[in-house]
Amino acid sequence: MVQFSVEVSGLEGALKQFDRIEDAEAAITDGLVRGAAKLVETIQDKLGTAFPPASSAGEPPHLRTGALRRSVRIERVDPLEVTISAGGAGTLVPYAEYLEFGTSQMEPRPYFLNTVIDVLPILGRIMQDTLNRYLEKVL
Repeated sequence: MVQFSVEVSGLEGALKQFDRIEDAEAAITDGLVRGAAKLVETIQDKLGTAFPPASSAGEPPHLRTGALRRSVRIERVDPLEVTISAGGAGTLVPYAEYLEFGTSQMEPRPYFLNTVIDVLPILGRIMQDTLNRYLEKVL
């Protein structure tokens, strides 16, 4: 299974500023979920190029059965933490990490980490917009 955690720094500072405001933690978690949903959508879009031909080394895998694409999901939501996964138990996609990182027989076909890096600025805006809407509502 491919699984990444993206740490958002400064949340403790934001929580301190909001410590008198009820449900600030829930608002931050909501922003993380919204960002994670955008990230899942973007990764799935990257996995949408039709097969044939097969993808070349260094580019995202091309869509054959759609199983990998469907396996990209929000795995878990906890307060101030959201986990996004591809492949893993119950998905019938044991090869997700082989595509992302490659093997001794195959060059990587990265689709996950590169997308996280590309989408980081958008995730920051989603967090900011979510918190601004929350503050407008409670203040």
